[in-house]
Amino acid sequence: MANIITSTDDYQFWRDEKLAKVQTNIENCLVEVNNPTQLSTAEKSKISDLCRINNFALFHTPAQQNYESSIISFNQQFGLTEFDQHLYVQNQGLAHITQSDQSDQSEFIPYTDRAIGWHTDGYYNAPEARIRAFSLFCVSPAQSGGESQWIDQQMVYLLLREDSPDVAKALTHAQAMSIPEHVVDGQIRRKTSVGPIFFTDEITSQLYMRYTQRKKNISFYASDEIRQAVVILDQFLAGQTPYHFSHTMQANQGLLCNNILHKRSAFTDRQDTPRLMLRGRYFNRVQS
Repeated sequence: MANIITSTDDYQFWRDEKLAKVQTNIENCLVEVNNPTQLSTAEKSKISDLCRINNFALFHTPAQQNYESSIISFNQQFGLTEFDQHLYVQNQGLAHITQSDQSDQSEFIPYTDRAIGWHTDGYYNAPEARIRAFSLFCVSPAQSGGESQWIDQQMVYLLLREDSPDVAKALTHAQAMSIPEHVVDGQIRRKTSVGPIFFTDEITSQLYMRYTQRKKNISFYASDEIRQAVVILDQFLAGQTPYHFSHTMQANQGLLCNNILHKRSAFTDRQDTPRLMLRGRYFNRVQS
Protein backbone atom coordinates (compact mmCIF):
# COMPACT_ATOMS: atom_id res chain seq x y z
CA MET A 1 0.00 0.00 0.00
CA ALA A 2 1.29 3.44 -0.88
CA ASN A 3 1.07 6.20 1.68
CA ILE A 4 -2.63 7.06 1.69
CA ILE A 5 -2.15 9.72 4.36
CA THR A 6 0.20 11.92 2.35
CA SER A 7 -0.83 11.15 -1.24
CA THR A 8 -4.28 12.21 -2.45
CA ASP A 9 -4.09 9.95 -5.52
CA ASP A 10 -3.07 6.95 -3.45
CA TYR A 11 -5.83 7.69 -0.96
CA GLN A 12 -8.54 7.93 -3.62
CA PHE A 13 -7.48 4.64 -5.25
CA TRP A 14 -7.36 2.90 -1.85
CA ARG A 15 -10.69 4.40 -0.77
CA ASP A 16 -12.53 3.22 -3.89
CA GLU A 17 -11.11 -0.30 -3.58
CA LYS A 18 -11.87 -0.45 0.14
CA LEU A 19 -15.48 0.63 -0.27
CA ALA A 20 -16.02 -1.78 -3.17
CA LYS A 21 -14.83 -4.85 -1.21
CA VAL A 22 -15.70 -4.18 2.43
CA GLN A 23 -18.16 -6.51 4.18
CA THR A 24 -20.95 -5.13 6.39
CA ASN A 25 -22.87 -8.35 7.12
CA ILE A 26 -21.42 -10.14 10.13
CA GLU A 27 -22.68 -13.50 8.88
CA ASN A 28 -20.38 -13.14 5.87
CA CYS A 29 -17.44 -12.63 8.23
CA LEU A 30 -17.88 -15.89 10.17
CA VAL A 31 -15.91 -18.94 9.02
CA GLU A 32 -16.72 -22.47 10.21
CA VAL A 33 -13.46 -24.28 10.95
CA ASN A 34 -13.40 -28.06 11.10
CA ASN A 35 -9.96 -28.44 12.71
CA PRO A 36 -8.12 -25.33 13.96
CA THR A 37 -4.80 -27.17 14.04
CA GLN A 38 -5.03 -28.09 10.35
CA LEU A 39 -7.02 -25.60 8.31
CA SER A 40 -8.31 -26.53 4.90
CA THR A 41 -7.20 -24.43 1.95
CA ALA A 42 -10.70 -22.95 1.67
CA GLU A 43 -10.91 -22.09 5.39
CA LYS A 44 -7.52 -20.42 5.44
CA SER A 45 -8.18 -18.52 2.22
CA LYS A 46 -11.52 -17.19 3.51
CA ILE A 47 -10.05 -16.03 6.81
CA SER A 48 -7.05 -14.44 5.08
CA ASP A 49 -9.28 -12.62 2.59
CA LEU A 50 -11.51 -11.25 5.36
CA CYS A 51 -8.49 -10.01 7.30
CA ARG A 52 -7.08 -8.39 4.17
CA ILE A 53 -10.35 -6.68 3.24
CA ASN A 54 -12.02 -5.99 6.62
CA ASN A 55 -8.98 -6.43 8.86
CA PHE A 56 -10.86 -9.08 10.88
CA ALA A 57 -12.49 -12.51 10.63
CA LEU A 58 -14.68 -14.42 13.05
CA PHE A 59 -14.32 -18.18 13.27
CA HIS A 60 -16.03 -21.09 15.01
CA THR A 61 -14.40 -24.39 15.91
CA PRO A 62 -15.51 -27.68 17.46
CA ALA A 63 -14.70 -28.16 21.14
CA GLN A 64 -10.98 -28.82 21.69
CA GLN A 65 -9.15 -31.00 24.18
CA ASN A 66 -6.40 -28.40 24.57
CA TYR A 67 -7.57 -24.91 23.69
CA GLU A 68 -4.21 -23.22 24.14
CA SER A 69 -2.31 -25.50 21.77
CA SER A 70 -5.16 -25.41 19.23
CA ILE A 71 -5.26 -21.60 19.12
CA ILE A 72 -1.48 -21.31 19.01
CA SER A 73 -1.46 -23.68 16.04
CA PHE A 74 -4.34 -21.80 14.40
CA ASN A 75 -2.52 -18.47 14.72
CA GLN A 76 0.77 -19.88 13.48
CA GLN A 77 -0.90 -20.90 10.23
CA PHE A 78 -1.36 -17.17 9.58
CA GLY A 79 2.26 -16.37 10.37
CA LEU A 80 1.51 -15.11 13.87
CA THR A 81 4.59 -16.22 15.75
CA GLU A 82 6.14 -12.94 16.96
CA PHE A 83 4.09 -12.60 20.13
CA ASP A 84 4.15 -9.84 22.71
CA GLN A 85 5.54 -11.18 25.99
CA HIS A 86 3.65 -8.69 28.14
CA LEU A 87 2.55 -8.99 31.76
CA TYR A 88 0.47 -12.08 32.58
CA VAL A 89 1.15 -13.87 29.30
CA GLN A 90 1.16 -17.61 29.79
CA ASN A 91 1.71 -20.24 27.09
CA GLN A 92 3.32 -19.10 23.80
CA GLY A 93 2.02 -15.54 23.98
CA LEU A 94 -1.54 -16.34 25.11
CA ALA A 95 -3.04 -14.43 28.04
CA HIS A 96 -6.05 -15.70 29.98
CA ILE A 97 -8.52 -12.81 29.96
CA THR A 98 -10.71 -13.53 32.96
CA GLN A 99 -11.57 -11.93 36.28
CA SER A 100 -8.56 -11.98 38.58
CA ASP A 101 -8.42 -11.97 42.36
CA GLN A 102 -4.76 -10.90 42.29
CA SER A 103 -4.50 -7.27 43.40
CA ASP A 104 -1.80 -6.29 40.88
CA GLN A 105 -3.50 -8.00 37.91
CA SER A 106 -6.98 -6.68 38.74
CA GLU A 107 -5.64 -3.13 38.33
CA PHE A 108 -5.86 -3.78 34.59
CA ILE A 109 -9.44 -3.52 33.31
CA PRO A 110 -9.33 -6.58 30.98
CA TYR A 111 -8.89 -8.75 34.07
CA THR A 112 -12.07 -7.39 35.68
CA ASP A 113 -15.77 -7.57 34.81
CA ARG A 114 -15.93 -3.86 33.97
CA ALA A 115 -16.62 -2.35 30.58
CA ILE A 116 -13.67 -1.36 28.39
CA GLY A 117 -13.95 1.65 26.07
CA TRP A 118 -12.77 1.85 22.48
CA HIS A 119 -9.08 1.08 22.07
CA THR A 120 -6.46 -0.66 19.98
CA ASP A 121 -4.27 -3.24 21.68
CA GLY A 122 -0.83 -2.07 22.79
CA TYR A 123 -1.61 1.61 22.17
CA TYR A 124 1.08 2.37 24.79
CA ASN A 125 3.78 0.24 23.13
CA ALA A 126 6.87 1.72 21.54
CA PRO A 127 7.04 1.58 17.71
CA GLU A 128 9.54 -1.27 17.85
CA ALA A 129 6.98 -3.30 19.85
CA ARG A 130 3.95 -2.34 17.79
CA ILE A 131 0.96 -4.70 17.94
CA ARG A 132 -0.12 -5.39 14.38
CA ALA A 133 -2.48 -8.32 15.02
CA PHE A 134 -4.30 -10.05 17.84
CA SER A 135 -6.55 -13.03 18.34
CA LEU A 136 -9.31 -13.51 20.88
CA PHE A 137 -10.92 -16.88 21.52
CA CYS A 138 -13.84 -17.68 23.82
CA VAL A 139 -13.40 -20.78 25.95
CA SER A 140 -16.39 -19.96 28.15
CA PRO A 141 -18.71 -16.92 27.92
CA ALA A 142 -20.08 -14.87 30.79
CA GLN A 143 -23.51 -15.55 32.23
CA SER A 144 -24.59 -12.22 30.77
CA GLY A 145 -22.89 -9.30 29.07
CA GLY A 146 -19.37 -9.25 27.71
CA GLU A 147 -20.45 -8.08 24.27
CA SER A 148 -17.65 -7.13 21.90
CA GLN A 149 -17.94 -4.21 19.52
CA TRP A 150 -15.41 -3.37 16.86
CA ILE A 151 -14.77 -1.41 13.70
CA ASP A 152 -11.98 -1.62 11.14
CA GLN A 153 -9.65 1.27 12.01
CA GLN A 154 -9.05 1.90 8.32
CA MET A 155 -12.77 2.49 7.81
CA VAL A 156 -12.73 4.94 10.72
CA TYR A 157 -10.02 6.95 8.99
CA LEU A 158 -11.77 6.74 5.62
CA LEU A 159 -15.13 7.93 6.93
CA LEU A 160 -13.60 10.73 9.00
CA ARG A 161 -11.53 11.92 6.05
CA GLU A 162 -14.51 11.85 3.70
CA ASP A 163 -16.54 13.91 6.17
CA SER A 164 -13.79 16.27 7.35
CA PRO A 165 -10.25 16.02 5.94
CA ASP A 166 -8.96 18.46 8.58
CA VAL A 167 -10.09 16.16 11.39
CA ALA A 168 -8.36 13.15 9.82
CA LYS A 169 -5.20 15.20 9.28
CA ALA A 170 -5.15 16.42 12.89
CA LEU A 171 -5.25 12.81 14.13
CA THR A 172 -2.05 12.04 12.17
CA HIS A 173 -0.02 14.65 14.09
CA ALA A 174 3.24 13.08 15.26
CA GLN A 175 2.57 14.02 18.89
CA ALA A 176 -1.22 13.67 18.92
CA MET A 177 -1.46 11.27 21.90
CA SER A 178 0.88 10.63 24.81
CA ILE A 179 0.89 7.92 27.49
CA PRO A 180 3.23 8.41 30.46
CA GLU A 181 5.75 5.84 31.61
CA HIS A 182 4.53 3.02 33.83
CA VAL A 183 6.51 2.86 37.06
CA VAL A 184 6.12 0.11 39.68
CA ASP A 185 8.14 0.24 42.91
CA GLY A 186 10.53 2.71 41.35
CA GLN A 187 11.14 0.53 38.30
CA ILE A 188 10.16 1.71 34.82
CA ARG A 189 8.14 -1.10 33.24
CA ARG A 190 7.15 0.92 30.18
CA LYS A 191 8.61 4.13 28.79
CA THR A 192 6.60 7.21 27.82
CA SER A 193 4.81 6.66 24.50
CA VAL A 194 4.21 9.62 22.18
CA GLY A 195 2.85 9.35 18.66
CA PRO A 196 0.04 9.88 16.16
CA ILE A 197 -3.42 8.34 16.38
CA PHE A 198 -3.50 7.38 12.69
CA PHE A 199 -0.24 6.51 10.93
CA THR A 200 1.28 4.48 8.13
CA ASP A 201 3.21 1.54 9.57
CA GLU A 202 6.75 1.62 8.22
CA ILE A 203 7.21 -2.15 7.99
CA THR A 204 3.91 -3.14 6.39
CA SER A 205 2.97 0.18 4.68
CA GLN A 206 -0.53 -0.34 6.11
CA LEU A 207 -2.69 2.28 7.77
CA TYR A 208 -2.86 1.66 11.52
CA MET A 209 -4.27 3.35 14.59
CA ARG A 210 -3.19 3.71 18.23
CA TYR A 211 -5.96 4.95 20.47
CA THR A 212 -7.77 4.60 23.77
CA GLN A 213 -10.84 6.26 25.21
CA ARG A 214 -9.37 5.75 28.66
CA LYS A 215 -8.58 9.39 29.38
CA LYS A 216 -6.89 8.75 32.76
CA ASN A 217 -3.14 9.28 32.33
CA ILE A 218 -3.66 10.03 28.63
CA SER A 219 -2.85 13.45 27.19
CA PHE A 220 -3.36 14.98 23.77
CA TYR A 221 -1.25 17.56 21.99
CA ALA A 222 -2.08 21.07 23.15
CA SER A 223 -3.85 22.36 20.06
CA ASP A 224 -7.51 23.16 19.54
CA GLU A 225 -7.49 21.24 16.25
CA ILE A 226 -6.33 17.98 17.80
CA ARG A 227 -8.54 18.26 20.87
CA GLN A 228 -11.58 18.92 18.71
CA ALA A 229 -10.61 16.08 16.37
CA VAL A 230 -10.54 13.67 19.33
CA VAL A 231 -14.03 14.83 20.36
CA ILE A 232 -15.30 14.21 16.83
CA LEU A 233 -13.61 10.79 16.77
CA ASP A 234 -15.34 9.79 20.02
CA GLN A 235 -18.68 11.05 18.71
CA PHE A 236 -18.21 8.97 15.57
CA LEU A 237 -17.41 5.85 17.59
CA ALA A 238 -20.48 6.38 19.77
CA GLY A 239 -22.71 6.37 16.69
CA GLN A 240 -23.68 3.59 14.35
CA THR A 241 -22.53 2.94 10.79
CA PRO A 242 -22.77 -0.17 8.60
CA TYR A 243 -19.13 -0.75 9.55
CA HIS A 244 -19.74 -1.01 13.33
CA PHE A 245 -20.00 -4.63 14.46
CA SER A 246 -21.41 -6.07 17.69
CA HIS A 247 -21.25 -9.69 18.83
CA THR A 248 -21.17 -11.63 22.09
CA MET A 249 -18.83 -14.49 21.45
CA GLN A 250 -19.98 -17.91 22.55
CA ALA A 251 -17.83 -20.91 23.47
CA ASN A 252 -15.53 -22.01 20.64
CA GLN A 253 -15.84 -18.74 18.72
CA GLY A 254 -12.87 -16.51 18.00
CA LEU A 255 -11.74 -13.28 16.37
CA LEU A 256 -8.57 -12.87 14.32
CA CYS A 257 -7.65 -9.34 13.26
CA ASN A 258 -5.06 -6.75 12.32
CA ASN A 259 -5.46 -4.89 15.62
CA ILE A 260 -8.87 -3.38 14.92
CA LEU A 261 -10.45 -0.78 17.18
CA HIS A 262 -12.66 -2.54 19.74
CA LYS A 263 -14.48 -2.33 23.07
CA ARG A 264 -16.20 -4.65 25.59
CA SER A 265 -19.32 -4.28 27.72
CA ALA A 266 -19.43 -5.16 31.42
CA PHE A 267 -20.46 -8.69 32.30
CA THR A 268 -21.70 -10.97 35.07
CA ASP A 269 -19.90 -14.26 35.58
CA ARG A 270 -21.19 -17.72 36.35
CA GLN A 271 -20.01 -19.03 39.70
CA ASP A 272 -18.73 -22.34 38.38
CA THR A 273 -17.36 -21.38 34.93
CA PRO A 274 -16.19 -17.78 34.77
CA ARG A 275 -15.74 -16.01 31.45
CA LEU A 276 -12.44 -17.02 29.87
CA MET A 277 -10.94 -15.61 26.69
CA LEU A 278 -7.56 -16.54 25.25
CA ARG A 279 -5.81 -13.51 23.75
CA GLY A 280 -2.64 -13.40 21.69
CA ARG A 281 -0.92 -10.18 20.64
CA TYR A 282 1.53 -10.20 17.75
CA PHE A 283 4.11 -7.87 16.21
CA ASN A 284 3.31 -9.06 12.67
CA ARG A 285 0.12 -8.92 10.57
CA VAL A 286 -2.17 -11.76 9.58
CA GLN A 287 -0.58 -13.42 6.55
CA SER A 288 -2.09 -15.44 3.72
